[in-house]
Amino acid sequence: MTAPAYPFTRADKPRFPRLVAFEVARQLVAALATSCERIEIAGSIRTTRPTLPPGEIFPIDAPVNLAREVIDGLLAGGVLDKRLNIAGVSSWGEKNKLAVHLASGIPVDLFATHRHSWWNYLVCRTGGAATNTRIATSAQARGLKWHPYADGFEDLGTGEIIRVRSEEEVFSTAGLKYLDPTERD
Repeated sequence: MTAPAYPFTRADKPRFPRLVAFEVARQLVAALATSCERIEIAGSIRTTRPTLPPGEIFPIDAPVNLAREVIDGLLAGGVLDKRLNIAGVSSWGEKNKLAVHLASGIPVDLFATHRHSWWNYLVCRTGGAATNTRIATSAQARGLKWHPYADGFEDLGTGEIIRVRSEEEVFSTAGLKYLDPTERD
C-alpha cells in the first residue's frame, strides 16, 4: 500500500481497517515498549469501529529521550516518517510527534506524558470530541476546569489541582458515568 499524501483536510481524511491499524499499533508498541515506563494504544483504535480515521495510536509515559532512539531508528529504517499537520506544518516536538506508518499509510501520533497526566491524556486522546466536550462541560458545571494534558482538574474556587489515578476517576471527577472506550463517540 502506498502511503497517502499529507496533510489531509478534515473532510478528506481516509479511513483504515481496524485490524490493519491495530496490527501497526501492536508492532510499534512492541518496538517502543522497552523504552517506556508505560505504553498504551489510544485514539479511535480503542473503540470497536470497523474502520478508523487517522489519528492517535498511543501515548507514551516515559522520559522522551529513552524512546527517541527507538523512534529515530523507526524513521531511519523506513518504518515511520514525519507527517505534516492539518496546517501543513511538521509537528515533531518533545511531547508529540506526528508520523505516518509508511507501509500502510496509517497516521501515528506519538505522545509523551508524565505519571500525573497519564490518565487525562489517555481519556482525551481516546476521545471522541463529544466525550471530551461532555467531560469539560460537566467539570465546569461543578466549578472545575479539566486540564487534559496536565495533572487533572483545577478547582476554580481554590486553584487546587485534583489528580486522577484512572480513566474512571476522570469521568467521576467531572460528575459523569464512566464510559468504556467502546462506548465513547
